[in-house]
Amino acid sequence: PKMVMKLADRLCLSPDQFEDLNDKLNRDKKGVDHKPASDKKVIQLQNDQYFMVSDWHYYAILNLVETVDFQSDSKWIAMRIKTTPTKISECLERLLRLGFLTYNNEGNLVRNEVEVMTSEDIPNTSIKKRHTENLEAAKESLFCDDVMLRDFSCGTIAIDPARLPKAKKMIREFQDNLFDFLEGGDKKEVYEICMQIFPRTNVKKEQVYEKYQ
Repeated sequence: PKMVMKLADRLCLSPDQFEDLNDKLNRDKKGVDHKPASDKKVIQLQNDQYFMVSDWHYYAILNLVETVDFQSDSKWIAMRIKTTPTKISECLERLLRLGFLTYNNEGNLVRNEVEVMTSEDIPNTSIKKRHTENLEAAKESLFCDDVMLRDFSCGTIAIDPARLPKAKKMIREFQDNLFDFLEGGDKKEVYEICMQIFPRTNVKKEQVYEKYQ
């Protein structure tokens, strides 16, 4: 079981993929050729929430809905965020099912204020997968988008690891202020804002938090 969990984490498996893998291993172990009964509604909800967190398309669509020229058309949405209409249809179905989107009286998509609750039922792999996708997208943007449409910066410095908790809090506060500023104008495009701070040397978690506490 520990190895299964490790594999699932490394492969960023969704809840239904993990369920299928676990069931298969149990069948092989017991020599049984049937799948045990499981609560499909629970797995579906976990799966929906997993993809909401892990797949960038969902939040891109939710924010695109708020732009001034938005059109409730799968082909138009696909063109705007550079993906396929099939992918958009899949995302819209899930967003409608979870209540993040709804159709108004005019038949246009509108966004509802609904939060994604990530708990012990939602594997941390969803967050890892989202960050991995963001890093890959940033790499593509670095080579494909005009320098006036993006900003990349970095610095390598020697630090006191005990100050990291405070630094992370400062980053969160800056992000909140930056989001408030950027969302204050006319919303015309969707951007991804990513910030990273990570070690280049070997460091243990105890070294960071023991002194801070």
